[in-house]
Amino acid sequence: MATSTNDDQKNSLEEIEEDSPSILFAVIVGSVSVVGGFELVHWLGAKAKPTLAPWLIARGTGLALVIITSLLVAVGLWMVHPKRNKRKSFPHIITLNSAHKSLAGVGSVLLFLHVSSIIADSFAKVGLLGAFVPLKSAYRPIPVALGTVALYLCLAVGFTAWLKVRTKLFNWKMVHRFAIAAYCLILVHGITAGSDTVLVSGIYVASAIVITILATTRYLFDHKEHQKQAATAKN
Repeated sequence: MATSTNDDQKNSLEEIEEDSPSILFAVIVGSVSVVGGFELVHWLGAKAKPTLAPWLIARGTGLALVIITSLLVAVGLWMVHPKRNKRKSFPHIITLNSAHKSLAGVGSVLLFLHVSSIIADSFAKVGLLGAFVPLKSAYRPIPVALGTVALYLCLAVGFTAWLKVRTKLFNWKMVHRFAIAAYCLILVHGITAGSDTVLVSGIYVASAIVITILATTRYLFDHKEHQKQAATAKN
């Protein structure tokens, strides 16, 4: 009976921590700061021309998406990283899960704003068809097509993760692995589709380095662990 009570209390504490608004608030403030700073630079450079507003919003949210997606993928990789499992005291898996979900939520909002603003932008001439059908954009068709494919991968990853939480029946892990592919496409899309890549190249490079290190070490250590288990099983 006491054990059941303790388990209930533990579950309640985990739910409170998981639903804590502090992480979401921090992510939103960070995203707004990134977008606001990026927009300000462009507004000043473009002398605040009203006709450029959709383009500026698209570029601002695009840069913010690169940062949010990088953090989202980094947290996801660290959640399953073999070295993190050996240090269970910090960061706690529930805290990581809460951060992961919060980043996904903010990323979804930014993705909606990015796609909506690029469709509304008469300067880029991507249009509704170009935004959702690969290679139909008048503006840099291949880079924009990479973004379109990344959009569909993100939707698939997000929807299956949501379905897993709601039903606990769907085998979501196979689809979730496409998050890395979506991240790579977003990175290449941002570099090739943007007109100010030089100004933000440091963000792209730093993001690529961090994700590459996390992904490589995660799979290398995991492979070594499987080899040890196989050797132990043979003995």
